[in-house]
This record gives sequence, C-alpha cells and structure tokens, in this order.
Amino acid sequence: MFSYKILAGVAVAATCLFSSCVDLDQEPLGSAVAGKIDNEKQAFLRLAAVYSDMKDFRCTWSMIAFGEILSDNATFSGSDNDAAQFALMESFQYPTEHGTTKDKYSQTYQCINKANLVIHDFENTSDDMFQTYNKAHMIAEAKFIRAYSYFELVKTFGGVPLYTEVLELDHKRLGRSTPEQVYAAIEKDLQEAADVLPSKKEIKNYMKDYAGRITKGACYAMQTRVFLYQKKYEQVKQAFKNLKALDEYELVDDYGYQFRLEGEHCSESILEINMYNSPTQGSWNVNNGNRHVLMSMPRNMTIGFGCGQPTQALADAYDRAGDVIRKKATLLSTEEAVAIEREAKGDVPPVTSDRTGWYNRKAYLKPGERVEDRGNNQPLNHKLIRLGEVYLNYAEACALSNEEGEARFYLNEIRKRAQLDEVQSTGDQLFKDIINERNLELGLEGFRFFDMVRVGWAHEAFKSKGNFTDAAGLLPIPQIEIDINKGEIVQNPR
Repeated sequence: MFSYKILAGVAVAATCLFSSCVDLDQEPLGSAVAGKIDNEKQAFLRLAAVYSDMKDFRCTWSMIAFGEILSDNATFSGSDNDAAQFALMESFQYPTEHGTTKDKYSQTYQCINKANLVIHDFENTSDDMFQTYNKAHMIAEAKFIRAYSYFELVKTFGGVPLYTEVLELDHKRLGRSTPEQVYAAIEKDLQEAADVLPSKKEIKNYMKDYAGRITKGACYAMQTRVFLYQKKYEQVKQAFKNLKALDEYELVDDYGYQFRLEGEHCSESILEINMYNSPTQGSWNVNNGNRHVLMSMPRNMTIGFGCGQPTQALADAYDRAGDVIRKKATLLSTEEAVAIEREAKGDVPPVTSDRTGWYNRKAYLKPGERVEDRGNNQPLNHKLIRLGEVYLNYAEACALSNEEGEARFYLNEIRKRAQLDEVQSTGDQLFKDIINERNLELGLEGFRFFDMVRVGWAHEAFKSKGNFTDAAGLLPIPQIEIDINKGEIVQNPR
C-alpha cells in the first residue's frame, strides 16, 4: 500500500512511464497500445502520474500568481526582471501570451488528459487484475482530479473546451463549452467519486498508507466550493452536512499549526499534496518538493527568490480586525526573517528586492527545516482543502439562504479560534463580515482575487493595482491555443 508521502515521489517517476501513453505525437490515445495495462503495479503508477500533474508547479503556482498577486494581498516582486514580467498582469492588462497563463492552461489540460485515459483504461481492465488496490476507488480518484482541474480552468478562464473522453490522434478540436456545461461535468464527477470513495475512518492505517490521497470527505468539501461559486446555496449546505456526518474533521486549536511541518495531515486538513525532499531533484517544474517555498522566501539572504510578497494592505486588514494570531501565522516581516536567519547562521547576506517588508509565512521553512542544496525539493505539503474554508463556504451559503443563525455560528467558530469577538450582524452586514473573514482566514492561500470577482467587489478592492474592469475577472485564453484550434475557441473580452 501507499506509504506516507510516497505518492509524490512515485508520481514523478511514473510521469515518464505515463507520458508515453498520452503524447499525441507518439500514440493515438484510444489505441490498444496506449491504453494497455499489463499489471496492477502499472495501474498504480498510471494513477500516481495523474496526481503528479495535479501537484505540478505550473498548476499550483497560479493559486498564488492569480489568486493573490492579482489581488490587493500580494505583489509579484522577486528580481526586477521578475517584477517587470508580471507588471501588466498586476495592472489587469493581461497579455495573451503570458507564461504563467499558458502554463496553467496547458498543464491543467495535460492532467485532464491523463485522468481521462486512466478512467477509460481502468474501466476496460478486468477486475481480476486488482488484488491490492481497489479499481473503483482509483477510477473515482481520477474523476475527482478531473473535476478539480476543470474547476481551476472555469474559475480562471470561464467556459473552456470540455474533453471527458480519450482522444484519438486526429480528434476533432472542440470550441468552448459554456461555464454551466463545465460545472455540470464537474458536479457529475464529484458526485460519482463521493459515491464510491471511502472515508478516512474506513481506511485502515490512514496516515501510514493513504494520507495524501482523495477521500469521500475531499469530495464533499470540494462540492461546497464548486456549488458556492455557482450560488447553489442549498447544495452547498447539503454537501457540508454530508461532510459533517462523516465526523472526521475538526478545527485545530492553533491556527498556525496546520501550516507547519508538524501539522501536516492534521484534523483540519481535508486534502493536501504530499511533498518531500528526495535525494535528487528534477527541473523547476518536475520535482518531489514544494517549490512555493523556494519562490517565496527572502531573496539573497536565503535560497529563495522573494516572489509573491504580501502587501501592507493585507497586514493592515489583520490590524484593523485586531487579528494578531492569524497575522502572525500568515505574514513574516523582513525584520523577523533576518533575526531567524542570524540566530541559526550568524552573519547572513542582506535581503534584496524587498518591496513590501513582508513574506508568506505559510510557505516558509526555517533553517534546519528547509533543504539548502536542492531548493526545489522543500518538504512542506501543499494544502488544497481545509475545514476552515469549508466552514466559511457553509456560512456564506446560510447567510444568503435565510439561515443567518447558522451562518453566524460557523463564522464565529472560525473567529473564536483567532480569539476575536463574536459577530452578531445580520443581513448585508453579515455577508460582508463573512467575506472579510475569508481574507483573514484564507490569506495567501489563493482565494482573494476569485472571491472579490465572484461577489462583485473587485473594482473597489483592487483600486491600488489599476483600473479593474468586469472583463478582468477572467484571464485570456492563451493565444497559442486559439491559433492551434483554428478559430474554434473565441477569446475572452478584453
């Protein structure tokens, strides 16, 4: 069975094996050769390769680059060249050929293609081959990853081409499906996965053999996010109740604990990507560790690049709320970073390219915790879904569907941990309180830009960045994709 954190490492090794099955220039994806599964070990490696694409830096960095850096919470920073390359993005003048946008789009579709192939080939493989692993569970895991990937695309780009079948080499290229069609496919996959996957309690030796894989709880939690973005509040509430009925998750007492090494796979964690330091590292995008740590740590003084620096605006938001606990767990001041390094190492080089005086503590490892000689291989897991978000998803849905008492209860559960006073507001003010709480609770986790866009506050919230227009709520489809598809894909309005 899976050992703790093993999936990440095996997935990298499996990528080479699996990529030969999905390379459109090598084999038709529906051919017998491309789809052949010879044994159970190969089946496991094929699924591991789908997980590998979900954790690929080209996908996960966009959570910060789009979710936080496009908002008032952060700026790209880094070297002068790094900052200049993202300047147009931060001012909402999106280039149609920006590298981060292209990476997000193409890599997410690569993940979807691999998931499609796993689903197809596993469904056409005899049950008798699966003695150690559960075939139905593995198919359900691939469906969840496909749903998660399409959600990342639809919230970023709007309607996108919807591929749910294995592609032949000469496949017809599709135009854009509507957002509603994409969401319908996401909902279908999540429900089918939830119907099949085990809960944590049903898995023997969960921490040793299964942590990092998708469970029934992850499906229900993801449903709350997907339904919330569509304003399907009754469905949000039902998904939350399904999750609560599992009785497997609870808020940790110490907010910052879940973002430290010792807090990985804690009671609040619903889904996180296992990362670890292996003896070797691949290129910047293919490795076993968390490259977000390398990207985010102070430049020159550490091995970090100093990118994704939090803004003073985020620090001020915590101060206005009197939120000492979450500010401390989210933001690392330059002064404290220097003090930490000096305590461990003595004299250290000066920090350079420091544009705000703040760094992302949720992506920070101290000397002795981090890997100095293989910067890409930082052993900090990447959090995808945690209970704090789900509580606020549910609170928002309740506030907007005549259950204000329930909304206040779960909002105040979050605030209680931060040692803040209970909220007693109603109506529009309660909704505002919940949305503001999301920024305090989920700061620098990739939600801010998309939250402000979906609730219609982006124009006001992002004034410091530039002239935000309604069209800026969606990023442009990469021009190369439009060219390849020969006009089948229509660009987003500019």
